[in-house]
Amino acid sequence: MRSTPLLLLQRLSRENPSKPMLFASIATASAGFLDAIGYQQLNHLYVSFMSGNSTHLGMSFALGKWSDVLQAFYVISAFVVGSAMGTLISDALERPLLALVLSEITLCCVSAFLAAIGFDAPALLLVGLTMGMQNVMHQNVSGTDVGKGFITGALFGFGQAIAHAFKNSVSWSHARVHGCSWISFITGVIGGTIFVSSVGVAVSLGLACVGLLAMTGLVIETAIAGDHAG
Repeated sequence: MRSTPLLLLQRLSRENPSKPMLFASIATASAGFLDAIGYQQLNHLYVSFMSGNSTHLGMSFALGKWSDVLQAFYVISAFVVGSAMGTLISDALERPLLALVLSEITLCCVSAFLAAIGFDAPALLLVGLTMGMQNVMHQNVSGTDVGKGFITGALFGFGQAIAHAFKNSVSWSHARVHGCSWISFITGVIGGTIFVSSVGVAVSLGLACVGLLAMTGLVIETAIAGDHAG
């Protein structure tokens, strides 16, 4: 029996995607895509890779490049604020995935608008906030936590999973998941580099919104499938 529209909305508010690896891959590719844009527009700063930004901040501090210190600090602060906002949303809802993705889409659209009217730096700071929020949306695939922008962790997990597979003759599924996460990120970086160079920041941020819409579609698809099954 089909649910009423209200019940379907309630299902959407708590549903996780039935294809978590695809969802996580799109999220990771989006992080790479946006990182490439940030790197080219923010004096070699990233919007999701805070280890690199922290290194940049420390080096700039040591060299007395105070404007670079402030710029790195602003991006890092935006990411932390986004992480806090995402966590508050996550803690407030039983399954907050749809709310998080819709919040990201809203922020990304605002970022694209700001870039379109000439405010590239504020737009990318807002993207940094969005990336902090996105790290709350990780997925568990074959017992492996994926969908974040922590690519160092993905590569470490890849190597560790290979060692465990050889040593214990266990499944290679963990290695495959980590490997796919890294490939997704690199694919996103390639796309971001090409697009920002050819169509500019505003259009590139608009394309990033398309990826977020695809993630939303995966959540809605699962909810509708569950509705038909019910």
